[in-house]
Amino acid sequence: MTRRPRTSQPLRFTRRNLLRGSLAATAAIPLLNAQRVVGQDEPIRRLIVVSYPNGTRGSMFWPSGTETDFQLNTFTAPLEPYKDKLVFLKGIRLNDSLQNGALGGTLGSEHARGTGGMLTARPLNSGSEFESFGNTTSGWGSGQSIDQLIADRIGSDNRFSSLQLGVHVRDNEVRARISYRDSNQPVPPREDPAEVFDTLFGATDGARLRAQRQSVFDMSYAETERLAGIVGAEDKAKLDAHLTSMRQIEERLVSAEGAGSSCVAPALQDVDTSQDSQYQEAGRLQMDLAVAALACDQTRVVTLQWSYSESEHLFQFLQAGGRAIDGNHHGISHDFSSSGANFDAYNTIQTWYHEQLAYLLGKLASYQEGSATLLDNTLVLWGTEIGESTTHALTTMPYLLAGGAGGRIQTGRFIDYGGNEQDNNQMLVSIAHALGVDDLTSFGDPSGTPGPLPSLA
Repeated sequence: MTRRPRTSQPLRFTRRNLLRGSLAATAAIPLLNAQRVVGQDEPIRRLIVVSYPNGTRGSMFWPSGTETDFQLNTFTAPLEPYKDKLVFLKGIRLNDSLQNGALGGTLGSEHARGTGGMLTARPLNSGSEFESFGNTTSGWGSGQSIDQLIADRIGSDNRFSSLQLGVHVRDNEVRARISYRDSNQPVPPREDPAEVFDTLFGATDGARLRAQRQSVFDMSYAETERLAGIVGAEDKAKLDAHLTSMRQIEERLVSAEGAGSSCVAPALQDVDTSQDSQYQEAGRLQMDLAVAALACDQTRVVTLQWSYSESEHLFQFLQAGGRAIDGNHHGISHDFSSSGANFDAYNTIQTWYHEQLAYLLGKLASYQEGSATLLDNTLVLWGTEIGESTTHALTTMPYLLAGGAGGRIQTGRFIDYGGNEQDNNQMLVSIAHALGVDDLTSFGDPSGTPGPLPSLA
């Protein structure tokens, strides 16, 4: 526990001492201004990578207008409240090593290559372990992903150097892994929100923690009251807001698993990951936990996967054209119709995914960090494994950045590289630079262009 310093010294806390405190009581304390090292001017930067499946329709994704005066399109309209925090990157392709092996080739389908190469910028290894769309086969990815390189550089002092989360991923193949420690070393995402909660904020015995969850939060409140008496008004407000958020997560988890089959859980509480109808509830709880982990400085690097590439998830809880969506997402995404039930269903699903991104950005923006927010100090990469859904394109990838990485990225822009497409290697180098890994000059397969993206920083 921290000690009150002598009156001649400024008040200081250390993250290490706070984490030695009473179970989740101190582990759940957000980073306070008073905890920052005296003289530390640089904000703490974080990274979140979010992937969603089955590409896009460019005509409904890309904005119209100029770099700084643009209008959001159909799919991205839910992001309007955060428009000034966005950077659209139009004109990024996967490098030549990932373009090779078109549908029917030997190193994975476009879906598989787009998944394995999104953060590695490297081709898949050869092999017959995984069969994907088009009867193509491959092995795992062939190199480290950028999130893991960044975690190695900036996450060593955190409880978790990185955190991998999933929402109904349900798959153990290459199409379901975006994060790699190294070649043939995929990092599987955690899919159970209750298990994630226990890992982040509880004891190693998850069952015992759930039985004692109420007392753990009582301890958190007691510790908050103690800290509130020795910190300033801004830090006190941050503590109050954080514990309110954690209480909401706690109530949702308890209600989801609470009194047994005779208890009807609230509409957003049941997070049975086997039920497609509960996709949104599971996803929002995972997003809540991801943001809490960042705010608590338990980690600074998070990946979040919605389903898996080629996802056949059912969206019967959504309506298109006045009726529930019928058919799986992958089949719908490759319907070439320019109108009709599947056309409307795909548009509805894609808009829904961007509503989930808006929810995540709102959660990040709700945490104040001095004159900025957690969103301002975080870089969010939003992407999918292919470009145009009907053509399996690995060009003009629908990449979107959000948040400013503590001022490293100028937001509120639509950057269009036009006919001069850039390689995803460059985007990954730019992301590393934004997170403070400034000495990285190239990343991924040598077929990709080295250096960062032009005009981004």
